[in-house]
Formats: sequence, C-alpha cells, structure tokens
Amino acid sequence: MTEVWHSASEWAEHAKKLGVPNKVLPHTKAGIIGRAKKDCWPSKPREESGGGQEYPLSALPAAFRKAWSKRFLQTQAPAVPAPLADLPAVEDLKSYQTTTLEARAVLLAEIDRLVMMGSTQTAAIEALVEAAKNGELPPELQRLVPIANARSGEGRALSDRSVKRWLSIRKQAGGKVVALAPKAVPEAPIPVWAQTFLRLFGRSSNPGIAEVLDDYWPAGEPKPSYDQAKRFLKRLDAVSRNRGRMGPRALQQLKAYVSRDVSELWPGAVFIGDGHTHKRLIAHPIHGGPFRPEVTAILDVYSRVWVGWSAALAENTWAVADALRHAVTNATCCDIFYYDNGSGAKNKTWDDDCTGLMARLGFTKLHSAPWGSQARGVVERFHSSVLHRVARRGASYVGPRMDKEARQRAYKVIEADVKAAGTSKLLPTWSEFIAEIDAEMERYNDRPHSTLPKIIDPETGKRRHMTPNEMWNRAIAEGWQPDPIPAEEARTLFRPAVRRKVRRALVEWIGNEYFAPELEYLHGEDVVVAYDLHDARSVEISLPDGRWVCTAVWGGHKQSYVPVAFAQQAHEQRIAGRLARNDARRDRIMAEAGPRMLEHQPAQTMPTIEPTVEELRIAEAEFARLERASQEAPLSMAAEPATGQRPTFSDDISWARWVSENPHLAMEDDRRELRRKLRDRSFQMLLEMQGLDVGALSALAA
Repeated sequence: MTEVWHSASEWAEHAKKLGVPNKVLPHTKAGIIGRAKKDCWPSKPREESGGGQEYPLSALPAAFRKAWSKRFLQTQAPAVPAPLADLPAVEDLKSYQTTTLEARAVLLAEIDRLVMMGSTQTAAIEALVEAAKNGELPPELQRLVPIANARSGEGRALSDRSVKRWLSIRKQAGGKVVALAPKAVPEAPIPVWAQTFLRLFGRSSNPGIAEVLDDYWPAGEPKPSYDQAKRFLKRLDAVSRNRGRMGPRALQQLKAYVSRDVSELWPGAVFIGDGHTHKRLIAHPIHGGPFRPEVTAILDVYSRVWVGWSAALAENTWAVADALRHAVTNATCCDIFYYDNGSGAKNKTWDDDCTGLMARLGFTKLHSAPWGSQARGVVERFHSSVLHRVARRGASYVGPRMDKEARQRAYKVIEADVKAAGTSKLLPTWSEFIAEIDAEMERYNDRPHSTLPKIIDPETGKRRHMTPNEMWNRAIAEGWQPDPIPAEEARTLFRPAVRRKVRRALVEWIGNEYFAPELEYLHGEDVVVAYDLHDARSVEISLPDGRWVCTAVWGGHKQSYVPVAFAQQAHEQRIAGRLARNDARRDRIMAEAGPRMLEHQPAQTMPTIEPTVEELRIAEAEFARLERASQEAPLSMAAEPATGQRPTFSDDISWARWVSENPHLAMEDDRRELRRKLRDRSFQMLLEMQGLDVGALSALAA
C-alpha cells in the first residue's frame, strides 16, 4: 500500500485528535518541524498550495503509529467475510494454485495503489486492463497476467469481468488473499481395475506392465490399456508402487527414518555390535583351505571408538561374547549392549536369570526389530567403510567390487594350490588375518570421523572432524573415567555356565564328570557350572545366588578317556553336519544322473569309468595278491586292538575299511592319504571289488 504523507500542521492536528501525549508527538507545527530535524525524518516538498514539507507515517514514533492504526480500523466499514470453512488452507494448496494466487494478489494490489493515489476503482481497473492488453505494464507485472488468468492458450489478456470478480472474492473473504486461489483440479477416480493390477504388478519377480496385461490378467475382468496403467502407476507414491515387488527389508529404504542424537550420552553408555562375514578368503586354521571368517565388531556409540572385536569360523554365541569381553577389558564396561535380533546374542546363554551373561555382568541388552538394520546404522556403515577396506587389500577378495574375471582367476589358482599343497600363497594365514584386523583397529580410532564434531588440527591449523580417540579423550578431560573389567575377573565372567545337580560330590557336563570334596555337602542341590570353551580339565562351581564354592576337576567315572572340550565337540558336530549335507548333495546329483544312465549305453555315458586293459591287468594282479594274503592270514589285523587304540594294518584295503567304519577316529594323515590314493582309478576299482563305498571315502577325505 502507498505510504501516507502529511505536512507538519496536519500531523500536529492528528496528534491532538488521537490524544497522543505531547512528549510522544508535539501538538504544534513548530514542534513537529523541530522533531523532524532532530530525528532526521525523510521529507518531500508539499504538492498542494502553501508550500512546505511533507513527512511519511513510517517516520513517526511507534506509539503514534499504533494509535493511528487503531483509529483507522475503527473508522472503516467492516467487510462481510466468507465462512472460514469455505476457504482452503494455504498448506493444502498445490503449487499451481499458489502461483496463480500470488499473481492475482499482486495485480489487485496495483489497483489498490491506483485508488490510494486518488483514482476510482473503475478507472483503475480499466487502466490496468488496457495496459495489460497493449503490453504496456512493467515487465514484472506483464509476466503475471497469463499466470493470473490460469487459462490455456497463448495471448490471453485480462478482462474487466475477471478483475472485478477477483476483487469481489477478496472482499467477501474479508481481505484474505487465499480466496483468490483457483479451485483444485479434482483427482481422477480410482479405476475399477486398480486392485487387480496392483495385485499382479506387486510380484517379487518384478513383471513389467505389458507382461502383467498380456500374461497374468484374468479373463473376464476389466482390463486397462498400457498407457492407462502407466499413468495410474505415476499417481502412486514410491512405497505403494513397490509394495510386493520389494521385500519388507528393501522397502524400508524408501520409508522415513529417525536420526538418533547421541550428544547427551557418554563413552560406554551404549555399545553396539554386529557380526560380519569377511569379504576375503583366508586359510582355514585347521585344514588350510579357503574360507571366510565371521568378524564381530563392537563400537562405542558416543565416541565411535572401535572398542573390541572377535573372529570365529562361523557366527555363534561365544564369538559375540568374546568380542564383548575384548571391549569391556580394553576400554570400559558398558551400560547398554545393542545387538541385532539374531541368535548370536538372543538365547539362554545371554538371558538366563541365573547363568546368563547379562545377569553376571549387570548390563542391559537391547535388540533391534527384525529387518531393522537401519537402526544399527552406526555399525552397518562401519562394515562397508572399514572391514570391506581391509578385505580389498588382498588378492582373495570376493566382495561386490571385485572383477568377476579376476575373482575367477584367483579361485583357480587357490584351488590348484590347495590340491597340490593343502593351502595357497594367496590366502593369508589365521595369524596374519588377526594381526591385520588389530592394525586396522588402531588406524580407525586415529582417523577423523565424519559424524564427530569439528576441531582445528593443532599440526596443520586446518578445520577437520575429531578422531574417535580424540572424542574419547575429551570425555576423560571433562571428568568421565573409564571402568574396564579386570582381565582375571572377565575370564570367569565370560565363561559359559549351565545349571547342574550335584550327585555324590560329582557334577556332569558334556559326558565328563567333575569332582570336588566341597560338593559332598551339596548333594541333590543345583549349582552353576562355569566351564572353559577350550579346556575341559576343570570347572568353576558357584551357588545360584552367585557365591563361589570351589573348582571341580575332571576325575573318575568318565565316558571318554580324555576330557573333551566343548569347542572340540562343537567342531566335530559341525564337521558331521557338513558331511551329511555333502552326502545329501551327492545323492541329489546321482538322482539326476540316474535316468540318463538308464537311457544310454554305459560305454557312452561314462567313458572315463571304462578301464583299460592295463588297468584290468593291474587290478587282477592286486586282487590275486589279496586273496593269497587272506588265505595266509584270514584276519587283516593281527589282533583286536584295545579300546581307544589304533589298529595295525597289513594292507591298504584293511586300512580303508577301518577308516570307512570309524570316520570319527580318522586323523588328518588318513584324509590326506585318502585324497592321494583316490586319484588312482585302480585303487578305486579295488575298493569297489571289496564292497567299500568310494563316495563316502571321498567325502571323508574332502
């Protein structure tokens, strides 16, 4: 709106009428002129007769302006506003409605300006319409004319009727410019075929639109065209469009997420951990072949310090426990341990009220919801930015960034080396792998982290993010003190424990019986037995309330002649499971080969199995030798060996038969020798003649 200007005498007269105190604004012409000079009011020459200067309302004191506005509102006739419910909310307007509203409001403001300058409203409308038609408006106003029209077609100008209608709408709405917004284009109704289309389109196989319409559409139902279906999909949001085509876990990438603030935490408040299958092949610590270990890393959420880690042949409960032991003994004890919803930290070993790690350590354990990897973004991002980097340094890297051809070449070299020597130079040893992860842990903690506050580097003088160690040390400088668990105490705390009943001063665990005189007084009572994963010679006994009783040692009445450690028993069970899965896989392969062997001649389907004349001669000679040996010594073994002892073999067939019947007693030398001998087809034929299963021996040797 145009600024209001008056002379000194006029402002003095207004001050008297409004009752403004003289100290706010003088009531005389001379006083106004003096105040204007003192406060340096802007002025302009008076256009009316009499001369002098005029001063704007905006230059006058705030108290006077407030009284002026109040009097102005009281003297104006109130407009009749339209019901507020009929007016759209500004936040509900679409972009094209907002643009049109703003253009109309600016053009109407121009008419208001002309009226304030003394023109009538009708004359102002005619002047604006005529200037817009001739293109004589200022460029910023001329550009708004087609936008305000909100009509298709080029060259459309303003009309008297449209402008008067806008003024009437604004007046009826009580001056609310939101009423100038054009009505929204109604949304197209949901088609009758939409539900069927979404059901067929939302398949995990991700079919295309044409495929849905041509291959899957049920007969007799209304069917859209390709373009109709395409336009309908564009109307949907990303989540609705991909529901069914993406699983719940992948669909979370399109949904909103919550960013967690850690500024109010402290070091050790929350430890977060996760298991990660290493993206590089290393040499197995037992047989030397290639495998991918499971690395469990634990981070401090507040400082991002990598506080502990562990590695195992596969993810399991005690790999997680060992990583936590490393963290609480080297850094500090935590208040909350945050892990995923898997079985690694959600089982009786952790959660039992008496023997669980939580009860003994006294911390709180939290789990993320299933499929909630985004909730553990701190450690999930750590895998890709740190552990993947370690894996990419070696030639045996098998991650997604590895070139397929290079990976295949590395596989062939490793496979050939393992067949020839049992391991490969491309595979780092277990000790080398452990040392590399330890070194990376030190580098990571001394490297700037993008989520930590920025500081001025004391050496370079440049601004950078803090390192995790610097964040940790700053908390110490501010008064926080780490509280690690002593290593001796942790060794007992992190031992797995079970409940067992005492029988005549004995407790039994995994087939071993442990004795202590102190247990005689606890006959029939339940006790807590804490054992070492790798040493079964003794166990620690305590009462259910936590009081230590004694150390029980492995003694008489044992089921095995040597104590079997829990880790060894678990290892043997894992090997047995792998052999069983291998046998099942072999059976499936043989089942697939069976029909082809029946349909063709043996010589055509298995040409490599047909023995040569020389092989037959060697096999017959060996068979004759075995027959003579069996007549001279009916038994291949001189005598029945004592229980637990390895027999002495007179020939290879006796040895192979014993290995086949006692696979759990076979040693690594037996497996190595089997692998060597089974390469000889003559030896395979001899085994088959003796009724031995060559396939089972091959699986045992693998």
